[in-house]
Amino acid sequence: MSRSIDVMIRDRRSALPMAAPTRIHLASDAADLTPVATALAELSDGELCALIDTTDNLPPIVPGLLAWIGHACDWELNRRACVDLALQPPHLAIPPEEDALSIAAMMTLRMKFNQDARGDAGAVVALFDAMIRVLTGGALRH
Repeated sequence: MSRSIDVMIRDRRSALPMAAPTRIHLASDAADLTPVATALAELSDGELCALIDTTDNLPPIVPGLLAWIGHACDWELNRRACVDLALQPPHLAIPPEEDALSIAAMMTLRMKFNQDARGDAGAVVALFDAMIRVLTGGALRH
C-alpha cells in the first residue's frame, strides 16, 4: 500500500515551478521521503544514471545503503517515464546493523561530491543531504 502526495517540482531547465503538481507515490510505511523525492526530481537523467553507475561500482561495504540509493534513482527515472511505483524507505534495504556505517558512508559521499565535483554538483549534494536527514531521523550531523 502506498500514499500519494502532490508536490510542485521545479523543472531543471527553468526556475519556474511546473504548471501542475507532480504526483509522488511513497510507501505507506515510509518516513517523510518528500524531501528525497523532491531532491531526486532536481537531478538530470544523466546525474541519476551516474549515481546508479556509481552505486553499482563501489565496493559493497554498505550494500543496503547502495541498494537504497540505486532504488531511489531508479524510482525517479521510472516516475519520469510515468511508471507508478512507490519510493521505499531506507529501512527496507538497510539492516539495523548497517545503520551507523550507512550514515557515515552517506556523509563521506556527500563530502566527496561537495569537494571534488564542479559547481554543478549542488543537486546531488542536496539529494545526499535529504537522504542523510532520513537516515538520521532528521538530525544533520555533518
